[in-house]
Amino acid sequence: MDRRPISRAWASLLTPGWRAELAVLTEAGMARKTVGILTMLLGLVSLTPPLSAHHSRAMFDIDTFISVEGVVTKVEWKNPHMWVTLDVPTSDGETESWGFEGSGAASMVASGISPQILKVGNRVKIIAHPPRDKSQHTAEFMGMEVDGTYYSRGTGSNIRGASEN
Repeated sequence: MDRRPISRAWASLLTPGWRAELAVLTEAGMARKTVGILTMLLGLVSLTPPLSAHHSRAMFDIDTFISVEGVVTKVEWKNPHMWVTLDVPTSDGETESWGFEGSGAASMVASGISPQILKVGNRVKIIAHPPRDKSQHTAEFMGMEVDGTYYSRGTGSNIRGASEN
């Protein structure tokens, strides 16, 4: 079949039925091209790296747990990550501020860690992955202990050791 475009002069010689058929063929060809272009674009998009780079945990030592005990001075319940700040007493009698990055607010609440439990002024022990850079006082929140009750952030991690959870 010859796929060369028909000039307007030739198209005017065609009967109305043939013109309608020609219009349908033209539309079908354009639809095929559109589907082909969309398929190619979707294929290219699938080759790009995942866009989850902001969830990197590279700054934390995820093979180690620490526990930090202190008084809650600030809690930011927001998404995509909540933040908890503690005033932690040091061995020389000073106080240093530690920040903990948690999962999203909804996830924390679903794990039982609510604003009623984690509030400014409460004394808590936070279990976390420490920073790789030991000069930093930030860590990845994995769970906490309040009045002898353990709360995990819902990651399925064993925050109390191999024999308990």
